[in-house]
Amino acid sequence: MRADPNDVARRRPDTVRGLVSVIIPAHNAEAWLTETMRSVAAQTYPRTEVLVVDDASTDATRAIAARLGAIVVETRGAGPGGARNAGMRAARGEFLQFLDADDLLAPAKVARQVSGLTESGGDVAWEPFHHLAAEPNGEYAVGRRIVPELGPDLAASLLTSRGFVQIGALLVRRTARTDAVWFPDAVGAVEDVRYVVELALSGAVFVATDADEPGLLYRQHTGSRYSTRPVASFARGCADNAAWAERYWEQHGGLTAPRRAALGEAYAFAARQLAAHDPAAFSEVAERGLALGPEFTRRLPGRVRLLARVVGYPRAEMIASSWRRIRRAGHVGAG
Repeated sequence: MRADPNDVARRRPDTVRGLVSVIIPAHNAEAWLTETMRSVAAQTYPRTEVLVVDDASTDATRAIAARLGAIVVETRGAGPGGARNAGMRAARGEFLQFLDADDLLAPAKVARQVSGLTESGGDVAWEPFHHLAAEPNGEYAVGRRIVPELGPDLAASLLTSRGFVQIGALLVRRTARTDAVWFPDAVGAVEDVRYVVELALSGAVFVATDADEPGLLYRQHTGSRYSTRPVASFARGCADNAAWAERYWEQHGGLTAPRRAALGEAYAFAARQLAAHDPAAFSEVAERGLALGPEFTRRLPGRVRLLARVVGYPRAEMIASSWRRIRRAGHVGAG
């Protein structure tokens, strides 16, 4: 596992037992931050501190955080991963709750997961999460429940779309296993997936705290989200995570069937997106995917697989990408 560059990858000496540090990375989040912080204040668990990491905001984010009593940590263009790392360095809590600045916590979420970790002795509590969906009147309501599918090979599951656990749906206890794991600073997207996968690979014990009631409310909106990136950046991030995991597994236990399947899914998704947005990166990802063999090719669309038998996969994917672009253009023109 990576060591923190500042050599603080251990529990702080002033860690407060039972305290939950809520770490909110924020960039120009004035539209959401008040409601988000109020959801933290409404927790039934009484022992929390809130750290808002203001990453070079140009709006009222910092002022709102200070007015509502948060500890304000400032970074300059660190990105979500770097901002969360800065929050971890400043946090005093035994437990870490990561929360995006436009998401909410249901009132019992923190208490439920602290109890789950305390009773089990686990390192990471996880549970399903709910979409917070926009309604026609502009308000938001609790929407679809997302239940991650986690199998026996936890890290492999977490790398797939079916096993995705939104970072706010976790509660992390600071232990020797979790304190050595940090968010990648330089990853353009999905640094949260890398962090969770690395927690699993570090040997952290994951405990399910599913109570069939809301915990994290993951807001769905069309505005800018600090934690998301353009399609090409997201796809490159997925491919980078897969390549990183593949290298790790090759050195630690080999590529088992579940691991090869998870890598094949990640590479196939990234390749399809990059064929349309970044041909140079596509070539590299396609090469890695093809090296996996059937675990990659069986996750390609059927027509692409058939065409690949004639012209080869890279060319088949580029042809399919061009066809999809033409269809989209025709649909827009027809409208």
